[in-house]
Amino acid sequence: MEVRKLDCRLLGAIQNSVGFPNVPYDLRKVRVLDNFTAISDLWTNTVHPRDWMETVEGEFSLIAEMPNLHTLLFPKGRIPGGCFCINDFSFLKKCLKLKQLDVSGTNFTDCSLLTGLPALRIARLPHRSQLTNLEALDGLAKVKISFLDKPIGQPAQPVVPVQVEPVPAPEPRQLGESLQKLADELRARTGVPAYRLYIEADRKPDIFDSKFGGLPYWDLSKDYPQDITGQPMQLLAQLNLSSLRVGKPYPETGMLQFFIPQEDEMFGCRFEQIGQGDLRIVYHPEIDGSVTREAVLALGAPEKPCGQSPVFVERAVRVEPQLSCINDRAFSIEEVFRDAVKTVTGEDITGRYSYDYLDEDEYNDLFETLSDGSDGAMNGGHWLLGWPSFTQEDPREPGGPLEEFDTLLLQIDSVYNEEEREYDVLWGDCGVANFFIRREDLENCDFSRVLYNWDCC
Repeated sequence: MEVRKLDCRLLGAIQNSVGFPNVPYDLRKVRVLDNFTAISDLWTNTVHPRDWMETVEGEFSLIAEMPNLHTLLFPKGRIPGGCFCINDFSFLKKCLKLKQLDVSGTNFTDCSLLTGLPALRIARLPHRSQLTNLEALDGLAKVKISFLDKPIGQPAQPVVPVQVEPVPAPEPRQLGESLQKLADELRARTGVPAYRLYIEADRKPDIFDSKFGGLPYWDLSKDYPQDITGQPMQLLAQLNLSSLRVGKPYPETGMLQFFIPQEDEMFGCRFEQIGQGDLRIVYHPEIDGSVTREAVLALGAPEKPCGQSPVFVERAVRVEPQLSCINDRAFSIEEVFRDAVKTVTGEDITGRYSYDYLDEDEYNDLFETLSDGSDGAMNGGHWLLGWPSFTQEDPREPGGPLEEFDTLLLQIDSVYNEEEREYDVLWGDCGVANFFIRREDLENCDFSRVLYNWDCC
């Protein structure tokens, strides 16, 4: 078996993420590397924990064998000697699913390495004075880029010099005219009025606010919801419809709440099961403004996201009316796409598919421009109404038993908070959750039958 070389800090990060890798195939399980705890006290450069690996300082090339990696955050601001040194960053070329990257505390220099990362959305880099090929960043329009405020303090030099052929910076890529017309046509054909929810991380919500997680409002005349084991349930989300004022088909007033169990690795979801067993949706037609936090706490309600929750920290949310457009997971996308192509170009592509008609870059650019991930949302964002997003597929197959759930009651996406270097919400491996309801039931304020689904990469 081929021997792989790796820095002991990388081995520590892998172990902290998925456990100790016994065989190379275990590297495919790694999706997040953000805790580079050195385990050199256990394994030194002369003692190898497995016969297929050899620990070598500064060697991180093994990251190239992690095809499902989506978050890579190297340490910063607390590195002895001032810099987290890596011999060679060319492993980035293989990180095609990478969405979050922080190399601000490392000896990273070559910005052109970022141009080959189609999924990248957030990148934190060292001070500009340390970087080369800065012009390559001009082509990363969909990536939120930030820089370290000042140089690390010592020249950034690799631990072991490695001769690497320079990667020429490509010309900045923009949405071409024909692709832009195609995007505009898809918006015109599929755009529907909906409401986008945005997290407000700088605002501390109270029990009456619309929010994800935290201590809920509760009508003290009712029994607080419990899961099937009798344990008080935790708040996933609540929408103060009186203040959001989204209007019909939602109630114009009251509080709509979503509760899940405290301890459930599936977050209360029983796929394709309809009802309120492990999910509780509660609607309060009126809100009693005299209810206090202390009174709700006395009911046993969890004050913060706890146990197993996709929400990591209580966050206030606000709403904005927006058009919601089709995405590449919709059942109707291929038919709509063919019609749009014929309108824009006059070309009849009957029998062909969008991913066949467009090359990979065009395909990604087209569907990413139809959604907005500027707030750190990974799969189209949080929504009331509109087109739902999925990382796998829509469970409401046309003609199937779930087709009747025709309205998106609520969508909660995975969201990465760049400033705090952590996720506000995380469904599995950067997934997204949907709650579907029949429009007739929503108009009648009947929340007893809701389809709850979430999936991830």
